[in-house]
Amino acid sequence: MRIECEREQDVLDALAARRWPARCDTELPAHVAACPVCADLVEVAGALLDDHDVSYRDASIPSSGVVWWRAQLRARDEDARAAARPIAFIQGVAASVALWLLITLLRAVPSATVASWKGWLLGFVPHLSVPVPNLVDVTAAIPVSVLLVVGAALLLAPLAIYLAVAED
Repeated sequence: MRIECEREQDVLDALAARRWPARCDTELPAHVAACPVCADLVEVAGALLDDHDVSYRDASIPSSGVVWWRAQLRARDEDARAAARPIAFIQGVAASVALWLLITLLRAVPSATVASWKGWLLGFVPHLSVPVPNLVDVTAAIPVSVLLVVGAALLLAPLAIYLAVAED
């Protein structure tokens, strides 16, 4: 249930104009004494206005030189971020192209060459008996649809990185 008073706005205007209670009509304080709605308004709005006055008095406003200096720092930071966005995008493109190229080259290597590489690697570590899989057989077992999805992800990754880094 909401209770309203027709003099509520008058009381609020007197409080906001700092006329309460000394410089307002004599009938308004008498009304506030009799009206519980306006009495609550005087109590709550008066406390809020007092808090506003204290906050306003205690606020420390920096000098114009400090404001200018901070604005210059912010502008430099924003310029540096704006300059870094294309660089991050190109780095993402380069990384995805390098990975794509590596996968493509590994798929193009003949199985005889992979076997010779396997023997060459095992020659460095003869005591290790970890089987090195044939890379051609491994990549041939991967379905083409998986390769297409991975390729699309590698091509779209730089765009996603760019959009994630961009603050606009």
